[in-house]
Amino acid sequence: MQRQDVVGLWITNSAQWYISYLAAQLGGYITACINPALQAQELDYALKKAKVHTLITTERCGKQNFYKILKSLLPTANEAGSRSIETTQLPHLRHVVIDGESSSEEFTNWAELLSQPSSTEVKLIDELNENVRNISPESASAIQFTSGTTGQPKLAVLSNFSFLNQGYYFGRALKLHNGHKSICMTLPMFHVFGLSVVNAAVKHGATLVLPSPTFDSKAALESIANEGCNLILGTPTMYVGMLEEQMVSKHSTHTLELGIVGGAACSPEIYAQTKKIFNLKEFLIGYGMSEGCAAFFTQEGTESVEEASQTVGRLYDHVEAKVINDKGGVVKFGELGELCVRGYMVMTEYKDDAEKTRETLDKHGWLKTGDKCILQSNGVARIAGRNKDMIIRGGENIFPKEIEGFLDTHEDIVESQVIGVPDKRMGEEICAYIRLRSGANTLTHEDVKRFCQGKIAHFKVPRYVRCVEEYPKTSSGKIKKYELQEWFQKESKS
Repeated sequence: MQRQDVVGLWITNSAQWYISYLAAQLGGYITACINPALQAQELDYALKKAKVHTLITTERCGKQNFYKILKSLLPTANEAGSRSIETTQLPHLRHVVIDGESSSEEFTNWAELLSQPSSTEVKLIDELNENVRNISPESASAIQFTSGTTGQPKLAVLSNFSFLNQGYYFGRALKLHNGHKSICMTLPMFHVFGLSVVNAAVKHGATLVLPSPTFDSKAALESIANEGCNLILGTPTMYVGMLEEQMVSKHSTHTLELGIVGGAACSPEIYAQTKKIFNLKEFLIGYGMSEGCAAFFTQEGTESVEEASQTVGRLYDHVEAKVINDKGGVVKFGELGELCVRGYMVMTEYKDDAEKTRETLDKHGWLKTGDKCILQSNGVARIAGRNKDMIIRGGENIFPKEIEGFLDTHEDIVESQVIGVPDKRMGEEICAYIRLRSGANTLTHEDVKRFCQGKIAHFKVPRYVRCVEEYPKTSSGKIKKYELQEWFQKESKS
């Protein structure tokens, strides 16, 4: 491998993920954090788009068979007759390291990799030390998958400079500088929120406790009780799950001091219940995005319950913010506009997408978040909504066009429109309004669910399905999605 080659981590929360990430950083490689829920077609796109050179994964986790999915993508990967993969299907991929019992001539087993002869280890360490001396702060550290208005994921490139500083300042927001902390790591490490927690823990010497490969309310509470965790982070959906579990199991959580919530809007009810049930000294809401290393606003703990549930706190040190109108002019404090930020945490670019980079990041370093915001004179921000159609379901960013493009491949569907609708547990749920071909039978939610299974990630499967004959449109023929949301609201109330 060469410095700045891309290492893909397609794996759930585990010691293997943690070790692989730190090793890649030490070697000066770029880490591509890939959602372990992706199916074959989605993984194929991710590997090609990120130009992954080496992929690290596991054999299986729950119902997800990583090995089987990989083999379906690489039917002729062993044409070269060696561990070095050469295939036209994935032209950049050269190595796959897999943790598990399944054997394959073209894949390297994780245990085998760790049992290298000492002479080989010494040589590898010398090579890594040479790489470390040549790592630049401006070099790429990681690639985070996001989404664009086309529905296809974009790749935000984040530098070593960004992550080193983010680890420090995000860690301070988490109070990690005030003595040793033990963190219950419920967040997925592949997500920029989880990845920033990893960096903060490394920077400040905190302990990460991994309750389970994927989020599990019971496992999280057991870890808090057994390991004496002081800090917990999650999306509102995760906290709802843990609250429900705690009402039944009554785990000891007396060691918890601080909770952090982000990734989606948190209702006043969930905020108040979480702080009360877990007896948290502080429960803070933060705000950020993949293009900004996860977080750059966090509350300070002095807010009232009402204020806390409506605002996202103040900026981190050495970060600038402004709110602009449609013409790009800065609005006054207290006025609504689009939030823009600038600082160490901003991405360098969207990988191989100069046009989208120019649209989002201006020549002065200002990142347009696409979110509507009101910035108060005391520096506290309130996020009022989003410019884009993005759905945030349980902390997962989902763009409708990706789901629409998939649903439209169904033989009975002429056209589909996907919207986000309010949901107390998930923040937002997915509703698909579909138009059927003439003569086709009505499709139910279960029909659509079966069609999606194993083809798109589970969190992208619509919760609600509605069949319609026509969509509300503007005079220019564009779909008025806000009217679809009004339809859903009226139907829900009736």
